[in-house]
Amino acid sequence: MKITSLMDDYCPRSGLCGEHGLSFFLEVNGSRILFDMAQTARFLENALRLDIDLASIHMIVLSHGHYDHGGGLPYLLKKLGDKPVLFFAGPGFDAAKEAVSGDARRRIGIGESLPSSLKERVFVVEAPKKIARGVFLLPRAEISDGKVANPGFRLRSESGDDIDTFEDEVSLIVVEEDGMSIITGCAHRGIGNIVQSARKAFPENRIKALIGGFHLVNESAEVLASVSARIREFEPQGVYCCHCTGLRGYAALANAMPGIVTWLDCGSKVEL
Repeated sequence: MKITSLMDDYCPRSGLCGEHGLSFFLEVNGSRILFDMAQTARFLENALRLDIDLASIHMIVLSHGHYDHGGGLPYLLKKLGDKPVLFFAGPGFDAAKEAVSGDARRRIGIGESLPSSLKERVFVVEAPKKIARGVFLLPRAEISDGKVANPGFRLRSESGDDIDTFEDEVSLIVVEEDGMSIITGCAHRGIGNIVQSARKAFPENRIKALIGGFHLVNESAEVLASVSARIREFEPQGVYCCHCTGLRGYAALANAMPGIVTWLDCGSKVEL
């Protein structure tokens, strides 16, 4: 498998442009997969500068319905034109999502920006699903560590609003002879829970790599230590974090697992 970061919050490479968002381009067993689309058209510009033709992709996977992961989708659709491309997302990916802080609210969903024609043909993933040779989607990781949903993330409906428990969250699993790689957008349901669910689904496979945003950016030192210790127990061969992991999250992981933790910044390429 080859994975290229088309977008990340950190972009130290000349000629590329970063933003708060995530987008990965994967090449797996002949399949070309786009995992998330950041928040603007900049990931398309980065792909062009990295000599990646996104018009050649076979499928799109949306990790969850937040603007920093699906905001760039309308720009991608315009680029693809009439080309049929499989699109996978979790149930409720187009819900009215908001971020709440005190009395302030802001919209962070993507539903209003998507054409109805796309919503009608999306494949909604509600159970583990194989989408290509060695490639699987794992929806709604079971919460096994007692993680409590963040009240700052809300779902707005006609009846009011509720805390968003991210029923739409989807992770991507690549299973190869030497182990499995787990790819996540933000891990809102808990990175430890996602890894545990992946191990339950594929019990015979060691964890070759753990890749993506782990949403540790605002966590306390105690939570960072606990999450890092749990990840270490899974014995991943490599950890490639980015986006909402945050620098403190990265430091905690690197301290717990010296030598195997890397920041996957914009433009980075990894072959596993």
